[in-house]
Amino acid sequence: MSIEQLDFSTALVDLLRRKNPAAPADLLGLAAELAKASERGDVCVAVPQRTDIAAWLQSGLVGEAGSFTPLIVSQQRLYLARYHQYEARLAEQLLALAASAPPAPDAAQLTALLHTFFASSAENPDWQKVAVAAALHQRLTVISGGPGTGKTTTLIKLLALLQITAAQPPQGTSAQPLRILLAAPTGKAAMRMQEAIRKGKAELQQQGLLTAEIAAQIPDTASTLHRLLKNKLNSVQFHHTAQQPLLLDVLVLDEASMIDLALMSKLVDALPPHGRLILLGDKDQLSSVEAGAVMGDLCAGAGLSPQFAAQLSQLTGQHIEAGFSDSKLGDHVMTLQKSYRFSGVIGDLARAINSGDLRKLSTLLAKAKLEVSAPLTWYNSNPAQQGGDLIAPLMEGYADFFAAIASDTTPLDVFKAFDAFRVLSPIRHGAASVSRVNALIETQLVKRGLRMSDQVWYAGRPVLVPQNLYELDLYNGDIGLTLPDESGKLWVHFPNADGGTRKVAPARLPAVETAFAMTVHKSQGSEFGHVLLLLPSPADGSAGYLSRELVYTAITRARSKVSLWGEESVIASASRKGVARQSGLAQRLMTSWG
Repeated sequence: MSIEQLDFSTALVDLLRRKNPAAPADLLGLAAELAKASERGDVCVAVPQRTDIAAWLQSGLVGEAGSFTPLIVSQQRLYLARYHQYEARLAEQLLALAASAPPAPDAAQLTALLHTFFASSAENPDWQKVAVAAALHQRLTVISGGPGTGKTTTLIKLLALLQITAAQPPQGTSAQPLRILLAAPTGKAAMRMQEAIRKGKAELQQQGLLTAEIAAQIPDTASTLHRLLKNKLNSVQFHHTAQQPLLLDVLVLDEASMIDLALMSKLVDALPPHGRLILLGDKDQLSSVEAGAVMGDLCAGAGLSPQFAAQLSQLTGQHIEAGFSDSKLGDHVMTLQKSYRFSGVIGDLARAINSGDLRKLSTLLAKAKLEVSAPLTWYNSNPAQQGGDLIAPLMEGYADFFAAIASDTTPLDVFKAFDAFRVLSPIRHGAASVSRVNALIETQLVKRGLRMSDQVWYAGRPVLVPQNLYELDLYNGDIGLTLPDESGKLWVHFPNADGGTRKVAPARLPAVETAFAMTVHKSQGSEFGHVLLLLPSPADGSAGYLSRELVYTAITRARSKVSLWGEESVIASASRKGVARQSGLAQRLMTSWG
C-alpha cells in the first residue's frame, strides 16, 4: 500500500519508522495523535511531563526550533515541522508589527475628528470610538465583535480618519492618500464587505462627514485573500511574499476568524515594511477549517495598558479602564461589546449559547416552541427522524427563490431571493445532513416538474465551489446559481466585485456541490434572512461536530429569523461544549515567552 493510500496518521508513523526503525514507541504514539489532531485543526499536542525528550532528539526524527526534522518539540509541545515554522514566524511578524508604531496624528486634530464622527452616547466608553482612536496609532489592530456590534461602521470611520489625517501630515512631509486594500477569506464575505462599505460611505457623505474627495480614497472593492496574494499555478505558494510585498499602506482583513495559521502567516509576510494591518472578526465564531485559531489566540491577550488607556481616555473624552494582560498585543485588541442589530430574541439566544447559560436557553426555547411566525422557532425533535416533516419548511423557505427563477428578473434579484433563506447543518453526510437535505429538495423538484430525475444541471441549481479553481478565478466557498439565458441555455452565475455577475458554462465546473443546504463552516462570512439549523442527535453519530461555537455561528448568520430543529438536550449539550484548539501562538505573544 502506498503512502497516498494511507490515512495521514498511519502515513506519518510509517514515514518515521522508515527513517528510524528504532524510533521510541512513545514518540510514534504521540506522532500518530498529532497527525489526527492536525486534521481536527490543532497546531500541536502537549508532550507528557515525564517524557524523555533527550531520547527523542537523539532519534533524528525530532528537533528543536530551527532543526530540519519532521517533528519539532518546543515548550513541551510537539509540532509538525511546517506548523511550528508557521506559528513561530507569525508570532515574530505580529510582534514586529505591534512594536513599530506609525507617525502619530496630531492629538488636538484627532480629538476634534473623533467628536465629529462619533455622536455623544450614553454608552461609556463607546468602544467603536476607542477602537478607531487606538488604530490610528498602530500598525496592527484587531477588532473583534459579535454580529451587529458595528465592526463595519467602525471600519468605515477608521478608514475615513486615516485618509483625513494623511491629507494633513506633519510639517515637512507631503500629503499622499493612503493605498488601502480590502480582503476577506471568501468571495461571499468580500461581497458583503464591499456592499457595507459602499452603503456606509454614502451615509457619511449624506451626514456631511465625508467629502467626495475623501470618499473616493476609501476603496469599496474587496478581494479574496487568494486573489490578493496571487496563487502560483499548481502550488500552495503565492506571488506576493516578503520579497515581493503587496503594494499598499493599509490592509483590512474581514472575517479573520476564518483564516488558518498557514494562510495568516503568508498574508502578514506579504505586508510591506511600513504597512498597517487591520483584522476584523468575531472571536466566538468557529475557527478556520484548517489548523489554527489565530483570531482566538490574538484576542486571548486583550487588555489595555495603563499608559495607553490614559492616552485613549484623553483622546476620546471617555473614562477607559486599563485591563491586565500578559500579552504584548494587549493594546492592539479592541472588543466591540454592544449589539445594535441582535437586540431581540435571536441575540438573546446567541448570547445564551455563547455563555453556556442553560437556564436562559431553556426559557428562550420554551417560548419559541412551534411559534412558526416568530423570529425564533424551535422544533423539539431529532430532524434525522423527520424526513417527511422536513419537506414543508424546506420548500416554503425557498418558495420565493423558485418564483424568482420562473419570473423575468435579473440574476442579482435571484441571488437576493436565494439568500433570503438557507438550511445549515453541522454534517455533510448522513441523517439530517447537507447531502440529505439537498436530495430531499431535488426529489421535490422532480415531483413538481422543475427537474428531470436524471438531470444534474437544471434551472435554479445552486452550487458551491469546494476547492480553489484558479483558472476560473473561483475559490473555495464561492456560490453560483444555475440560470437559463434567453435561448434556454444554462449558465452558472457568480457575483462579481463590480456588483454584477459573470457566467460560467456548467461543463467547466465538474467539482461543485449542490448548495440548498450548507455546512455551518461553509456559511461563515455569509448572511441570510432566515436560517433553518438542523442539529441531529449524537445517537446519529454527530456528537463530535456539535459545540457552542458551531451553534453560535449558525444562529448569527440570520438577519431576522432562526428556525432551530433539534432536541433540547442536544442544544444544551452543545452550549456546554467549547472547542479549544491546541496552539502555542497565544503563549508566544506573552511577555513571559522565553
